[in-house]
Amino acid sequence: MLRPPRTTGHLLALLLLLVTAPAQADAGEGTPGSPAMAAPGSPAVAAPGEAPATAAPARKDVSTGRRALAAAGAVFPGVLAHGTGHLILGESRTGWTLLALEGAGAGLAVGGLAGAAVSGASRRVIAPIVLASVTGVGLFGISLLADLYGVLAPEGGTGSPPSSLPWVETQLGLAYVHDPTFAYRTFLVPGMDLRLSSLRLSGSGWFGLNDDNARLRAEAAHRFIGPGTPDGPRAADGSFLELEGALTHHRYTSDDFSITTGEVTLQGRLDLAHIGRTLRGSFAEMGWGIAIEGYRNGGRPFEGNELLIPHFAFGMYLGHTGYPRGEAKVVYGHRHDGYAGGAKIPGLGSGVPGHLGLQGRLYASPRWGLLADVQAGSAYVGRLSLLFRPGGSP
Repeated sequence: MLRPPRTTGHLLALLLLLVTAPAQADAGEGTPGSPAMAAPGSPAVAAPGEAPATAAPARKDVSTGRRALAAAGAVFPGVLAHGTGHLILGESRTGWTLLALEGAGAGLAVGGLAGAAVSGASRRVIAPIVLASVTGVGLFGISLLADLYGVLAPEGGTGSPPSSLPWVETQLGLAYVHDPTFAYRTFLVPGMDLRLSSLRLSGSGWFGLNDDNARLRAEAAHRFIGPGTPDGPRAADGSFLELEGALTHHRYTSDDFSITTGEVTLQGRLDLAHIGRTLRGSFAEMGWGIAIEGYRNGGRPFEGNELLIPHFAFGMYLGHTGYPRGEAKVVYGHRHDGYAGGAKIPGLGSGVPGHLGLQGRLYASPRWGLLADVQAGSAYVGRLSLLFRPGGSP
């Protein structure tokens, strides 16, 4: 029988035991971000420019058959009950967390649709309804992909985030847009990011090569937390939170109209190692924004419109140290004013959903890399760009 603690030291020891015992008993689960989370073979101290090691200790041996069963379970019944793959794998805490995220996402999505039906999609209440619905769909999709990633990824994850970002990054590429409504097809796409401590200034342009069409965009963002420039403190992981403002001007000169858009977005990323060690190397993103558009058709006055521009993504880092190194992610964007537009689906829902995309960036050396991006909505967009960091790796 336990005796009451006689001293403050005994009391602290007992509290520590109560806090750590569940984690130790849960099939080898670790605490993300702790020193004990270092991946097998990884250094105890991160090299300059690298994120601190945060992998878990070697998990207990799992047979190939059980891992295959977990992967199959993540597909079915995992598509209905997210986290099934982790439960089969023996990572119960992560499995139940993913199931809870699925439940929260389904509740938000269904509640949003019900609210739209009851209110008749009234403009007075549609903004919170759309934001809640897209957030719910995001949580639902992210929890499904996280379950698949966790049972398929190698020990220690597919990669690690950089602990800082370069001061300057430029890009120059070509894009192809297949849209049956417009004549344009190929574009030249230059761009640049400039970072000063927590401030980011970005500019980009899409210039039509076979049609008189151009889209110019300028962004300014303040990062509250997360990786910054090399002169700042090193970030523990790739998670961040930032507020972004942007101004976009899109000229359809050959079609005699133009669109000017001002917007503000709160967006962030969470490294999913905070949920479970099997998710190390993966991340989720969410963004909530609103935009105001002004249309000019010929010589007519501007006409205004409001846009809700939430988005979400699930991704993974590629490479732990050295090169090649980068990241890849699946993205959903709710905005309809870009080249991809919104999805075309049959029925009453046509025109409401946004577009899906897949984006990857990979650096082959400290200075040179590639960016590939494909999007599918009412049009299909593909882009390939050469990346350059004048200062090399941060």
